[in-house]
Amino acid sequence: MTEKPPSFVTSLLSGGVAGFAVDICLFPLDTIKTRLQSPHGFLKAGGFKGIYKGLSITAIGSAPGAALFFSTYDTSKRVLATNANIRPEFIHMIAASFGEVVSIIYY
Repeated sequence: MTEKPPSFVTSLLSGGVAGFAVDICLFPLDTIKTRLQSPHGFLKAGGFKGIYKGLSITAIGSAPGAALFFSTYDTSKRVLATNANIRPEFIHMIAASFGEVVSIIYY
């Protein structure tokens, strides 16, 4: 059974949701890690207080970048797969590189 590749819109939306979900989960952990590394100590750096402060703007900013990455990655894979001379592992590497370049240009 062959699997139909995701459409551009599906990749765009799922990438945006994935980027948003990652930030919601990891933002507080990253804030705690940064405070633990503070030369002033964890408690003087803020402790557990306000660990979600700044989450909304970070999540809003990263969702479009992730959406661009995944939609470019999937589209590039589809286009590169039509060329029978490229090995599958190189298709993934090239597509990921294209996706990263496009998402970095966004930032």
